[in-house]
Amino acid sequence: MGAQTSPLDQYPRILSPLKIRALDFKNRLFFPSFGIDMANPDGSFSDDLRGFYEGMAESGCGFLLLGNSSVSPQSILQLQGLRMHDAHHARAISPFIEYARQLGVIAGVQLQHYGAQATTQHITSGELLSPSGLGSSVFKKMDPRYAVREMSRDDIAQVKGQFAHAASLAHAAGARLIQLQASNGYLLSSFMSRHSNRRCDEYGGTLFNRARFLIETVQGVRDAIGDNAVLSVRLGADDGIGEAGTLPTDFEHVIPALEQCGVDMLEISLGTAETAFNVGRTEEMIEKMMSVVRVIREFSSVPIGFAGLVDSLKSAEEILSSGVADFVGMGRALFADNDLIHKTLAGRDAAIFRCRWDGQCSKDKFNPKYSRVYCCVNPKYIRPT
Repeated sequence: MGAQTSPLDQYPRILSPLKIRALDFKNRLFFPSFGIDMANPDGSFSDDLRGFYEGMAESGCGFLLLGNSSVSPQSILQLQGLRMHDAHHARAISPFIEYARQLGVIAGVQLQHYGAQATTQHITSGELLSPSGLGSSVFKKMDPRYAVREMSRDDIAQVKGQFAHAASLAHAAGARLIQLQASNGYLLSSFMSRHSNRRCDEYGGTLFNRARFLIETVQGVRDAIGDNAVLSVRLGADDGIGEAGTLPTDFEHVIPALEQCGVDMLEISLGTAETAFNVGRTEEMIEKMMSVVRVIREFSSVPIGFAGLVDSLKSAEEILSSGVADFVGMGRALFADNDLIHKTLAGRDAAIFRCRWDGQCSKDKFNPKYSRVYCCVNPKYIRPT
């Protein structure tokens, strides 16, 4: 009888540790930002949300991100979306961050400003912010009072301050990993796009001017959290619009500038609300995402993350083996089965609940029948009939 193959032999790269600054990641798998929207109505971390993230902390991944934590009371997509702009928001996440730490899992916080990809239903200002006053056709259909205005320099200064304040709150709550959401058409990424940024001042026009808002926000956040925390950026490297939008090659000089300001790791993402890249899982779509990450990797000296349509440890291992990325996110696959990693390592692949990749979970939050995101296959989160 031949010797049995151990998990370390099967998945040597994805199960290997990663050290960034003072943080030791036990492996290179992570649960990325996921808009589950189960916070309390005031945006604070709820018991339901804690239960959900405990399942992810226990999944076997090395780190996870508390996603879409809004930095502003004037930027709300869902009433039960997570927020991080008041002290009580920070106090509410602190026990969970400690719980994850005891499991050897790093719980980070993703900071978000939705920009024009939100609604006016839950804010008092009545208008959403965007680089040039251009709105989103997707969200305009959802909100009869939808209104967008171009950001003034005062608005820009205020939002940069909100990101820094939110980062300091999360850091004080114990988070040693902070991520800025700068992808998918939300505010920070919308400044990078030629399509949405048509400004004529120092925040528009040239590539570097369009990146100025993000770079200055990174500087403010790094100052707020000091040197002992890891700073990540989820970077929208291709918004699917082509030459009229954002292309991977736009970041050749932007990424070194971000690194100089203190960015330690990058997670690459594609698409906006309008272009909706990664709904279905196809080989063509996976290769498209891989090709974008390859370009970004050429410009970067920090670890690069890939988080799109990854369905198994085998796929994650292949991505690392190809040299495309240094760590890999599994969002919908772990949502479909929190125990996917444990089942795989135990040789119980047949018992895994597999994601159908039909995007139904993403649609739940906009369905008036539901108050949260559900799953087609996971008994813990099965969609009501």
